[in-house]
Amino acid sequence: MSFEGNKLEVSPYYDLYFDAVRAAHEAGASDIHFEPTRDGVAIRFRIIGDMDLPWKVLGLDHRQGFFNEIKRLSGLIIAVSGRPQDGRVSFPNLKLDARVNLLPTLHGEKIVLRLLDLQRDFKIDALGIHMSTLEILKDIPRLKNGVVLISGPTGSGKTTTLYSLLCSIDRTAKNIITLEDPVEYGLSGLNQVPIDKKVSFGTALRSVLRQDPDVILVGEIRDEETASLCFKAAQTGHLVLSTIHANSAAGVIDRLVNLGVEKFTIAENLRLSVAQRLVKTLCPGCRETASKDILLDLSSDIFLCQEDAATVGMFKVNGGRSCEYCRNGFIGRVPILEIMKSEEVIHHLRGAERGHLKRSLKRSFLESATLGQVDIREVKDLA
Repeated sequence: MSFEGNKLEVSPYYDLYFDAVRAAHEAGASDIHFEPTRDGVAIRFRIIGDMDLPWKVLGLDHRQGFFNEIKRLSGLIIAVSGRPQDGRVSFPNLKLDARVNLLPTLHGEKIVLRLLDLQRDFKIDALGIHMSTLEILKDIPRLKNGVVLISGPTGSGKTTTLYSLLCSIDRTAKNIITLEDPVEYGLSGLNQVPIDKKVSFGTALRSVLRQDPDVILVGEIRDEETASLCFKAAQTGHLVLSTIHANSAAGVIDRLVNLGVEKFTIAENLRLSVAQRLVKTLCPGCRETASKDILLDLSSDIFLCQEDAATVGMFKVNGGRSCEYCRNGFIGRVPILEIMKSEEVIHHLRGAERGHLKRSLKRSFLESATLGQVDIREVKDLA
């Protein structure tokens, strides 16, 4: 649904809804939460990964009318209440789309908008990934076949990384088909297939294999059928990119085994197993050099090799202040990737300890930390 029309024919909440979206967009928010409370409505934004204080609070007498207007403008069914709904809305003036979800709560229906910037340019060089990791990712488009899997918590940037990988492939020479639930961004040169309740990933993937694809993106491997079909596609000469629920690159392999994929099939076809996190990036003008006490406390995490010991003076921390260019000392987030290559996948399947991993989350974090890009204290939060 497009957020357009004659405002004279809509309720007075029209402007409030649009103002909330505009304010969230200008603040760099990824999500807007319209939360019903005992006393009314709280409108909150998620900015740089954290929920903010309410942007605005409405009284109880406005709650029902405001939520009805949000539902109407977001393409949700006003007459339906008490059950989840999904929708999508466009804001042409802001060059934004939003994915909309409604969920019944104790005090009424909560609505969350995931903001999608239509001007976003999915260039792999713009992800902010450290060069040593970036070089590994840049090899993916040259793969003729195999499976590349990315894991990570919700909101860790997996979709952005996958889109960036697809956009780095020659889309004029390749037939690229994606299966997504839902399709977040429409990208030229791709054949994007929406997955819904009527069509599962497994059903759609069987059909895709008859569409002469070169590269297939499967939004998520959720079940045994999808996992099996992804690896069968790789065995028949296709490159398959997907996500899967796991806490680490090694956990991806264990998850595949639990889904019934044979170990020898994984060893032959899994090209990369990736675990991704997003870490806040420090404002260059507000960051401070880490003190000796901080480094001493983190010594077991920092001194993984002599190179790290030689660069400890470059480690930075959040200085606890803000400037006109940042928010509480942060200016955004950067992906941190743990990567297992084919040979490391085989080592893991043979029972090798996790310590053999050359590119762990902590190693990737430290590479960014030696550039002063991230707060060195956050290394303790990485599993």
